[in-house]
Parts: sequence; C-alpha cells; structure tokens
Amino acid sequence: MQNTVKYPSEKIPVVKEDYDVVVCGGGMAGCGAAVQAARSGAEVLLIERLEMLGGLGSAGWVGNFCAAEGGLAGQGRVFDDIVNALRDYRAIGEENGWMVKRDKKLNRVNRTFDHRYLPLVLQEMALEAGVDVLYASDIIGAECSGKMIEKVVIHNRSLTQKVAAKVFIDATGDGILSRHAGGSALPDDPNFPGVIKPSNMMAMRKADNTPEPPEDMRCSDSMEPKYSVWPDAGDQKMLKMKLFHRNLDTSTGKGYSDAVRTMRQETPAFAEHFRQHHDADYVYSGSAPMLGLRESVRIEGDYVLTVDDCRSGCRFEDAVAYGTFTIDANEVSEILPPYQIPMRSLLVKNVENCLVAGRCFSADRLALSSARTMATCCLMGQAAGMAATLASGPEVRGVKASHVRRELIKASDNDEALVQQMMVKCKE
Repeated sequence: MQNTVKYPSEKIPVVKEDYDVVVCGGGMAGCGAAVQAARSGAEVLLIERLEMLGGLGSAGWVGNFCAAEGGLAGQGRVFDDIVNALRDYRAIGEENGWMVKRDKKLNRVNRTFDHRYLPLVLQEMALEAGVDVLYASDIIGAECSGKMIEKVVIHNRSLTQKVAAKVFIDATGDGILSRHAGGSALPDDPNFPGVIKPSNMMAMRKADNTPEPPEDMRCSDSMEPKYSVWPDAGDQKMLKMKLFHRNLDTSTGKGYSDAVRTMRQETPAFAEHFRQHHDADYVYSGSAPMLGLRESVRIEGDYVLTVDDCRSGCRFEDAVAYGTFTIDANEVSEILPPYQIPMRSLLVKNVENCLVAGRCFSADRLALSSARTMATCCLMGQAAGMAATLASGPEVRGVKASHVRRELIKASDNDEALVQQMMVKCKE
C-alpha cells in the first residue's frame, strides 16, 4: 500500500467563515467573476497561486486580446473597464503605438497591449470593488457536505488553512477546485484527440555589438522552428514559440512539467533562428515565467458546449455569455458565427454550489479552442460572479439565467453589442 499523508480536518485553522463568494484563480475569468460579484454587493475572496493577477495575459506575457472583426465591445462592464484602464496607461490602442492585427481571411482581430500593466489594472479594479485578494496560495482540497462545498483548503506560507463561503467559483483553468469537490474531468475528445498544444512567449531585445553565439547554439539552415513575431515596448520583440508537432500533454502534472522543460530547452534555438533569419542585432532577453497553456482539464457541467453548437450559432434559453473567435486548435482554424454559452456549461455536475468559468468550463475541445480567449473568459467570469450573487443561498441552480442576463446588460449600460448577442430567440 502507498503511504499517504492525512491532515485532520479539525486541526486545520479556518481563516474566515463569512465570505459570500470565494473565487479560485485570478486570471481573466477569475478577475471578471470576483470584481462582478463584489460590485454586486457580495463579500468576495479571490485566491491566486501566483503573485500577480491576469494569468496568461500577465505572467504568460500574452499581451493580445483576440476577437472577431468588429471590436472588443460587448464583453461586459468589467472587461470594458479593463480596456479603458489599459488605455489610460497608454498600454493599448493604435494611438499609443500598440498593434492591431487584422486577419481578413479568418475575420478576426488581435489587439496587442502591454502585459506589464495588466496585473496593475486588475489589482486596482479588484481592490476598488472591495475584493480581498490572497496571493501565492494553492488550492489543495475541498471540505464538502454531500454535494455542497463548505470550505476550500488552501496552502501558503501560513501552511494549511480553510476558507468558508456560500458559493465557490472555479476559475483555476485546470478545474482544481471542481475535481477536489467531486466534479469530473471530461474525457479525451474522440473527434479531436490530444490536448490543444501550448505555446510560450520569449523576448528578443535590440543590442549593439552582439557577440556570436556558441557553436552548439547556432541554428542550422535545415532547422525551421515555428513562431510568430509580436511587437513589444521599445525595440523589444516577442516570439510566440510553437511546438505543435510535439506530443505535449498539459492535462497532467508531469505532462505540464515536461512541456515547460521542452520549451526552455528549445528557447536558444528559437532565438538563434530569429537572429539568423530576421535580425542579427537582436539577442535573447528572457522567457515568460508561465507556459502559454491553451488547454488543461475541462470540467463536466450540466451541459457540454459542442463545436456544432458554435458552428450553428446556437441560441440557448439559458445563455449568459457568448463567444466570437475562430476555432483555434493547433493548426486548425475555422470561422465561427457568434455563439452563446449556456449557464448549464458553468454549473459543475454533482456539485451544488460551484460554478466554473474560463478555460476549464464544460465544452468539447474545439468549442474550447474558441471560447478560451481572454475576452470571452472574462465575460464567463462576470456571468458566474453575477449568478453567485443572485443565489438566495448556496444553491446556484435555482438562479434564473434570464436574471443573470438582465443584470449583466444593466451593469453594462445596455451595451448594444452585448444586448444583441445575449438576446435569445426561444421563449423563456
């Protein structure tokens, strides 16, 4: 038998017992959820394992908002406020020197921004809304009574602790809380097997009198690493490394570690390929501390959003969010019409007081490849945060999606783009 370590529940101190909502994960989905819930009057704790908010948009150096042609409007008040705050810092917008890349073939737009400012903006917004932010803390368990989560178990420099709440939101991107609480990960997708492969961001800076690299670091003419080049502040450029041909599985602890190791090993070759084939005056300047994770674990919800739903622009009676981006899975791209995301895909099956938002929500792989973009994840988070505050108690399944839609639209001052996409054709 394997040796195991058990922590007696009664000996783990409870930090606080009267939060209305605990949000696990401080990426775009988690920040959307926490800020929306706090603005709606809830007492909220946001738990983040890193030391900054923003996830891939900050620690992953992915300074790029993806959307369909037409703009970033209609993604909810929280996201609007994020974009406006970045603009105040001159960290987004063509008028401030930040590229807007339009792909007419795929009907999509990439709007770059300075990833260094995103964690500052998100923290300012969270604190202004009254969110308690707890950094450098891992989710290591859940204390449940039947299908109800009573407390989340965390670990940080104060060792193991518990935090109680009425409603919990899993925005970890990996479904960590949901799985601890009895939720299930969706199985591999037979229609598109293997997780969507990760990427990684690395920086190249311009330098004079750059030394020649060691012989074993030079890139041969036959080597053709795949990467895209993005602008950055000053003379720095960002390379988005792509190793889609490698068998990298980011759904397990070892698989994720192997993917990180592989990216780090390949970084010098990518840097030298850029020097040899683009600009010899540039030198390697660093790599993002967080892997460009595109998929990890998708949690089974009351409904699994499918790529066919997206392709048909399906309208759901319980719609609370929507997506506009293309299918974007490894080398697979396909234009999609605007599609709705039902509240049932944010409800964790077999867990009564937990919602899931962001990269680990209930969807098949190709649907996720579109909905995982930062703007859509933030809107999902806002919907989850609103639903959590509308619940009369811990039972979130009793919340009407129509009420969530109404309040999101009201909070966004009836933004025309949001209203248009959130209106449903079927009778409620």
